[in-house]
Amino acid sequence: MSTMQSAATEEVGADATTDTGIQGDAEQQDQQLQPSGPLVEGSLSPEPPRRYITGPQVLGAVLIVAVCLASAIWYVPRIITADGRSFTGTVSSNGVTNLNFASSGLVGKISVQLGQVVKTGLVLATETSPSTTASVSADRASIAAAQATLAELKASLVTPTTQASIAAADAQLAKGQAQLAADQVKLSETQIVAPSAGTVLAISGQPGETVTSAGIRSYSSSQSQTGSQSPPFSLLPEGPAASLKTSASASALPMIALRTSTSWEVTVLVPESTISAVRPGQKVTIAVPAVGLKGIGGYVQQLSPTPVSTSAGTAYQVVVSIRGHQRTTPLSGMTADVQLSS
Repeated sequence: MSTMQSAATEEVGADATTDTGIQGDAEQQDQQLQPSGPLVEGSLSPEPPRRYITGPQVLGAVLIVAVCLASAIWYVPRIITADGRSFTGTVSSNGVTNLNFASSGLVGKISVQLGQVVKTGLVLATETSPSTTASVSADRASIAAAQATLAELKASLVTPTTQASIAAADAQLAKGQAQLAADQVKLSETQIVAPSAGTVLAISGQPGETVTSAGIRSYSSSQSQTGSQSPPFSLLPEGPAASLKTSASASALPMIALRTSTSWEVTVLVPESTISAVRPGQKVTIAVPAVGLKGIGGYVQQLSPTPVSTSAGTAYQVVVSIRGHQRTTPLSGMTADVQLSS
């Protein structure tokens, strides 16, 4: 009997222990589900921890703001001043001569090559003109015949009849010489002759191609005859755009371009708000990035008093000349950076 009671007591104790363990696990889960921090009224989320700004942080922020303001006050005016003295212009080489035929026709022969050094009077290219060439040949034959007749008459016995024949032969010779001179002028118009010594810079035409007195037509630029076109020079950051009209000659390339000297200059449009800082003779520094030129010394050669109307307002044209000789000569139309001296 006592054994049965002990077993019942142990069973009851085990059940109590199990109940106690289950109750403890439930309480532990409830504690995990409860928020650890204080709850804000009307919200199920815990209140975030408060962040406090310390004195050193405030002092650091004030110092940063002060440094930024001081830098802006010191730096911005200098940038504005530098921009007011920096311009972008265009190289214009007055040492390049564009050569074309005097009349329209077909390119016959090109006697030179790119980069070739030529002498004064050398024929660079000829235009096909069979009729003019034939006329010159006929004139020379007529002159030769008149000269032979005249020599024969002068060698014969002088009589009144031979004197009249000599006078007629002289007149025929003079007429032939005059006709030859006229035809030679026409023939010279079919030739491009070097006006001075120089270097062949460009050849635009090819034999058999149609050419005019304005040069070889550029079909890419002839699509629009008129319209608004940006000038070949501008100011930083965006230059004034003058309204220009393109003509038929502007859409043609020169048959041959000959460089006769290495002199070049830069043309700049300066707005009226900055023109007071520009004066003739003022020193400038020039750079042409396209050919690697930089730090080139120059001076303001000419300041045009005539205003130019541009998209950015009124501007004035300034011509800058180069001092000394440079190994590399930039081509006309290249962009140049101009910095005025103080």
